[in-house]
Amino acid sequence: MFNIKNIIVPTDFSRLSQSAFEYACDLAERMDATIHLVYVLEKNPPFLVVKGLHVTEETVLKSMEEEALKQLNELANELREDLPIKILPVLRHGMDYEEIVNYAKEVGAELIVIATHGRTGLLHNLLGSVAEKVIRYAKCPVLVINPPDEDA
Repeated sequence: MFNIKNIIVPTDFSRLSQSAFEYACDLAERMDATIHLVYVLEKNPPFLVVKGLHVTEETVLKSMEEEALKQLNELANELREDLPIKILPVLRHGMDYEEIVNYAKEVGAELIVIATHGRTGLLHNLLGSVAEKVIRYAKCPVLVINPPDEDA
């Protein structure tokens, strides 16, 4: 039997990523594992320049980080209320798939559980797939959760 003690669950705070939590929580409960709830904030998000607002890029970035931390902690607390498992909220900065894979290496994760939109064709080629890149570069197994039919 596998000894799973650390499960990485990337989130973008969407309903779709919630489906990955359900699988991960079930596994974590059975294996007495810790869930690392990971949100990646882009290092250089695109900005619209609005003259006259007198808002610096640093102010916007700080505000984005504070909001992401708030949402991440709220989500972790909601999950902890329902389940007797350890959940660690983790905020990273950088390219989403790189940070997910790097964090998994850093903590010695045995599994990554990630949701995917299941896009194909032109939309997939234009947007790429975080799940696909995580699968390609991760050194541990990756469980990919497809969207329920109503979310597809």
